[in-house]
Amino acid sequence: MQWTRAIGLLSRALLVLIFVGLFCQCVQACPGCKDALSENDPGHARMVSGYFWSILFMMGMPFALVGTFGAYCYLEVRRRRSGQQGSGEAEDKTIG
Repeated sequence: MQWTRAIGLLSRALLVLIFVGLFCQCVQACPGCKDALSENDPGHARMVSGYFWSILFMMGMPFALVGTFGAYCYLEVRRRRSGQQGSGEAEDKTIG
């Protein structure tokens, strides 16, 4: 029963992939941007540089956010564990 369901899902995915491959055209920039960037003058070089930096910023921001959140959580866990160990040692000294 599971094999037939898996084969059905695989065949649908393959059919969609074939459909997209056959009926899609090559993706290009809009005609205005394409024609503007094809010229080699300094004004267009600044626009290309702006695109470059904006793409880097957009690609880097999710990693920066996830990394910052992960580092915060890691440091909080370390701080709590060291606090628990410190309080556990203090209790042992008062008992003994």
